[in-house]
Amino acid sequence: MKKIAVALSIAVVTLLASVPVAQRIDSASAEAGGRYKITGEVRREGAGYRHVVIVKNKSRDWLQCNVWTDVDPQPPVTDTIAPKKTREITTRTQAEIDTFIPFGFCQIK
Repeated sequence: MKKIAVALSIAVVTLLASVPVAQRIDSASAEAGGRYKITGEVRREGAGYRHVVIVKNKSRDWLQCNVWTDVDPQPPVTDTIAPKKTREITTRTQAEIDTFIPFGFCQIK
């Protein structure tokens, strides 16, 4: 019985780790959900790294976006992205680590 519980726990953790991060869904962001793409990029800066979240607005609407990372979850950085434009948002300068996971959500402004 204990082996089944352990195996089941491992399966659940594996499943949760493989599910993409869900973006916040409300009336405005649900409509905008397929209209933008959020990615991250690490850039070498002096003795550390710069963490940059990149938001690509694929729509014809202005978007109000909140972004953050697993390294800097609070407070989210808010920015406005023009239609059909891409915005680079720095969340950390001189970071000690060269990896991070970007998060965010946008809604039509």
